[in-house]
Amino acid sequence: MRSGLFEHWQAEYAAHDIATFPVGDNKMPAVRGYLKVGPKTSSQLALRFGDASNIGLACKRNKITVLDIDTPDERVLADALVEHGSTPFVVRTGSGNFQAWYRHNGEGRKVRPNPRKPIDILGDGYVVAPPSLGSRGTPYRIIQGGLDDLDRLPTMQSANAAADPKPALREGDGRNPALFNRCLEFARFSPGIEALMEKAMAYNESHFLEPMPEAEVLKVVASAWEYEVTGQNWKGRGARVVIEHDTIDELAAEDPRAFALLSLLMRHHWGREFVLAKAYAAKLNWAPNTFKAARDVLVEKGMLVCVHSGGRGPKDPPIYALTKGVKK
Repeated sequence: MRSGLFEHWQAEYAAHDIATFPVGDNKMPAVRGYLKVGPKTSSQLALRFGDASNIGLACKRNKITVLDIDTPDERVLADALVEHGSTPFVVRTGSGNFQAWYRHNGEGRKVRPNPRKPIDILGDGYVVAPPSLGSRGTPYRIIQGGLDDLDRLPTMQSANAAADPKPALREGDGRNPALFNRCLEFARFSPGIEALMEKAMAYNESHFLEPMPEAEVLKVVASAWEYEVTGQNWKGRGARVVIEHDTIDELAAEDPRAFALLSLLMRHHWGREFVLAKAYAAKLNWAPNTFKAARDVLVEKGMLVCVHSGGRGPKDPPIYALTKGVKK
C-alpha cells in the first residue's frame, strides 16, 4: 500500500469538484453513505482514511457517466468510442480493462445493455478511479487525458442512437469529412493501415445510404493514417498547447526559461487576462530574478503584454495577457 494515496488524490479530485471516498482492497466502499458523499465529507475522510489505496466516486453525485469496458481488447474500446462519442479521459483498470468517462446526462446504471458486448454504462452507483491499486495491486492508469479534462467532459451519445445521421447521396455532401473524422478515431487504436482500411470500408457500407466509391475511401484512409503516423491526429486525445516552429526556434535554445514560461501561460491562461507576480515565480520554484527575466523576454518579443501595471498596494497586482501574435 502506498502511504497517503487517498489523502493526496482526494485533494486532486476535489480541485475539480469531484468528491471521492476510500475503497477497500476488495473494491467495496470503506464507508457508509458513499453515494451521498459531498466535498466536506470527502475532505474529512481524507484525514481518517488517508492511507487507503483505492479511490471511489459516486457517478450521479459527481455528474460523471463511465463506459465500463470489461475486456482488454482495444478494438472493443475503439468501437465503443465510435458508437458513444470520443472523450478526452480514458482509463486502463488494474485488470487491464478500460473506462471511458463522460459528463453525466441522465444515464442510469445499465449492466450489459447489449448482451453481445462486454460493456456497462455506469451513470449511477460508483466506480473505482485512478490511480487506485485495485484487488491485484496493479494501479488504474489514465492512458488518455488528465484530471483537467474532467472539467470539460462531453456527454455520451445515446446507446440506442445511430452513430451518425444518414447524410445525403451526392458527391460533396459531407460523406468524405464524416468518414475522415471516423478514420481519425479508428486510427488511434489501429495497429496498421490495413486494420484502418477494414474499419473504414465497413463504416462506409453501414453508415451511408449510398456508400462512397472504394477508391475514394482509400484516399480518406491514407490521409487519416498520415495524420496518425506524423503525430497530427489529435482526435480524442484531449486538450493541448500548440507552439509554432518559429516561436520554438526563437526561444527554446536562446531563452529556455522564457520558452517554458510561455508554454505554461498558454496552457493555463489562453484567451484571458491573468495575474503574473512574484507569487507565480514561487509556484514554479523559480528565483524572482529568473522569473522576471523570462517574463521580460516575452514582453520584449511581443508575446506577452502588460494590461495593468498594478503597484497600488498588495491587492493591486500586475495583469498580463498573451498577445494575438501567439497562436494556440
